Amino acid sequence: MKDWFYKMLASYDYDSFTNFFQSIAPSFKYCITRQLLLVSCTFPGLAWFSAFIPQIPLALGIQAAALVSMLLAFVVELVSGIVASRIRKEPFSSFRLSRFTLKVFIYLVLIAIPYHWSQNYAAKGETVMAVCFDWLQNFLIIHIAQENIVSILENLAVIDGKDKTAWINKIKDKITSLWP
Repeated sequence: MKDWFYKMLASYDYDSFTNFFQSIAPSFKYCITRQLLLVSCTFPGLAWFSAFIPQIPLALGIQAAALVSMLLAFVVELVSGIVASRIRKEPFSSFRLSRFTLKVFIYLVLIAIPYHWSQNYAAKGETVMAVCFDWLQNFLIIHIAQENIVSILENLAVIDGKDKTAWINKIKDKITSLWP
């Protein structure tokens, strides 16, 4: 049995069990295993965080790149809002931060619910309902992206020293000019 295992390792270009083990756990090769274990014991939230993060795209039904883009838009909205409030000389408040957090939570729930309903109907073979909920999820994602852009543009207008609606009115005027 032992010879079979070493032959199998050799077929994968491992010349020893040590070489194989170091491929699986390279921290042993660099003698930093103890330090890494200390970090993971000191900050147990890191392990939870690293296990939780890959599940988010699955729970929302969107690809990782789309999730990163959405989170980036949320961060830009938050940071631009903080900068705009400083320009308006408004103090930072945890109330506003919690409002923002609630808004992001609601957006994510609105994206997740139609996805799971779509998956449920698809699993039951009810294609029409699955397509309807898939369409609803796409519609909500587009709408949420538009809402984030509007909020960012409001903040950028304030940062530029303009009225809050300056950029929004320019876009509205442009869209209106496209239709007679």
